[in-house]
Amino acid sequence: MPRPKITLFFDLHSPYSYLAFYVLNKSPIFRQCDITYIPVLLVAFIKLVGLNPPWSSPNKVNYLWTDMARWRAEYNIPWKQGFPENYPFKVTTLKVQRILTACMLESPLRQADLVAALYHAFWVEKKGVQLPEVHEPIVIKILGQNVGTRIIERSTSEEVKALLKQNTEDAVASGAPGLPWVKAVNATGREECFFGFDHIGQVTRFLGLEKLNGPHL
Repeated sequence: MPRPKITLFFDLHSPYSYLAFYVLNKSPIFRQCDITYIPVLLVAFIKLVGLNPPWSSPNKVNYLWTDMARWRAEYNIPWKQGFPENYPFKVTTLKVQRILTACMLESPLRQADLVAALYHAFWVEKKGVQLPEVHEPIVIKILGQNVGTRIIERSTSEEVKALLKQNTEDAVASGAPGLPWVKAVNATGREECFFGFDHIGQVTRFLGLEKLNGPHL
């Protein structure tokens, strides 16, 4: 039978996308799946679907930290309370999301390693990965000088700009109300979509995987 397939649409800006990525990337349960990580641009996504960003409401922001702490404890996910540098109002992940898009084209087998390193820097170490002086050394460290430099340079190309835009539009066209957005295809070829980290258990059941729990991470 074909292997289950998962596509995760994400932006480093989204803390719940970090949770989804971490579990998909680290849990042994998902190693029997073919997983694709698709960078999108959250600020453009929000405009396309007509959303108010979560950080526009103090109550939402306050609850977010409580909720993140609960998920961190339940699934043993690295997490440190507080905002990353200049988050959220002076953070635009445009440049770093373009780098992740370029990595899809240039070095797809290393993309997950790069996403993991950038997420850790942003949401655990609280570094401003939106800044070139922060994210470029991470790219070089993970991918090496030659490949990393090529990806950084390619990230400014019209090809990559267009692909990131298309990725964002594809997420909207597939029905995404927000991020993270997961498209899952089970072994019979049936496809369903899931919004939010809190539905990760539904993803495992749909794909016929064993129950997900924290100690497995």
